[in-house]
Amino acid sequence: MKRSLYLLPLLIVACGGSMNSASAPSEAPAARGGRNAQAAPATAAMADGAGEAPVAKAPSAPTPDAPRAPQAAGSAPMAAPVAQEQPGVKAGEWDDNANYREFQKYLATAGQVAYAPDITHRTFIVVRDAEGRAMPQCRVTITGATDTAFQLRTGASGRALFFPRTATAVGAENNELLASTSCGGATGTARFRAEAEDQVVDIRLGTKRVQQGLPVIDVAFVLDTTGSMSEEIASVKRTIAQVTRNLAQAGVRVRIGMVEYKDHGDSFVTKGYPLTEDVGRFALDVSNVSAGGGGDVPEAVEEGMSYAVNNLNWSSDAVSHLAFLIGDAPPHAERLGAFPGVLREAQRKGITFHTIAASGMDQMGQAFWRRAAQYTGGTNMFVLRGGAGPQSTGAGDPISSCGGTQRNYASGNLDQLILGKVQREAAFLRADPLRIPGLLTDENARPCDKRTTLSPLVAAK
Repeated sequence: MKRSLYLLPLLIVACGGSMNSASAPSEAPAARGGRNAQAAPATAAMADGAGEAPVAKAPSAPTPDAPRAPQAAGSAPMAAPVAQEQPGVKAGEWDDNANYREFQKYLATAGQVAYAPDITHRTFIVVRDAEGRAMPQCRVTITGATDTAFQLRTGASGRALFFPRTATAVGAENNELLASTSCGGATGTARFRAEAEDQVVDIRLGTKRVQQGLPVIDVAFVLDTTGSMSEEIASVKRTIAQVTRNLAQAGVRVRIGMVEYKDHGDSFVTKGYPLTEDVGRFALDVSNVSAGGGGDVPEAVEEGMSYAVNNLNWSSDAVSHLAFLIGDAPPHAERLGAFPGVLREAQRKGITFHTIAASGMDQMGQAFWRRAAQYTGGTNMFVLRGGAGPQSTGAGDPISSCGGTQRNYASGNLDQLILGKVQREAAFLRADPLRIPGLLTDENARPCDKRTTLSPLVAAK
């Protein structure tokens, strides 16, 4: 039976060398709870998490069973260090945008991802104010040779990802596109070539960014609530109180909501809980959430994501829209055609999916989880083999990092994961928008001391 994700941790990945694609160790997989099928170990490429916020942890001496824990390259500091490793599920994290070329190699061999949008010829659209600071939540319109327009929205970093080959309807006269925005009382445009590889399009506005009060960040959980996820759901409930306490000290205003999804033919397919600052009321609303349904391996992932993108009450005042997709099963293969549209709509609304692959996720699910995170600018986390208990199959296992093989990973709790991501978004408002992890060169291909990280980019203002 699949083990719990009780207080899911965030891996602290070392500043280090290449994290190569690797198959998980060939242990017998544990059966998925409540299902007839067994989950196969996933194959996953892992990068060094450049630009990510780690869970702070006091160092401890390695032991034969616990080599030195890796640390994420690039981070926003946590409010206070954790005195000792927290109990919980061991997990890994990678950022496929920080290791974009490695990710494309993985896609070439992963299979089962033909449904996903074409991510080649990546372009970062950056909107900055007169002082060079990030301009969040700016709507960017891409136009070309046709009357069709492709829309994006910047996040707290002032950046939006654009993949020209997913916007073929726009067309490109002489291979040229136009990016334009009207934001913060000013307008700006920039022309760029559609087929340039891994480029930055810089739109500089003539006004200064105005921010009144604490920044608002929207956080939504998109949670598989089928039978095999019962212990994961319970862990989410148990951590809400701690999440509330942590976020109260994060220096931002946070709105929290949730979408639970099951499968077609269950008592319901999706159920939403609106984003709200009243976390006490939110906790009450979700206290009756229970696991049930499912039966086969695939679940209605597409409906859960679509509900989150199209039906949650995302705030136009929020500098960031974060969605955490948590599940242990892939989507239905016959419904994969809907995903490119859902992901493009997430881009249009400025919604970033951070994905968390629970123990037992198969290769198809792992590939999709990574695609959803990479395309929307998020990162992917995965439970390590044995990380949810001795019988857990894991959802992908890294084999190397800077300084050799790493097997002991610092763990945090779900509340720490959320806090770290929220802190990263707040730090983006003070960071240089043009310093982009993985631009032109993968972070895992750079020397340790040359990696692009978030914390050195933050200047007190």
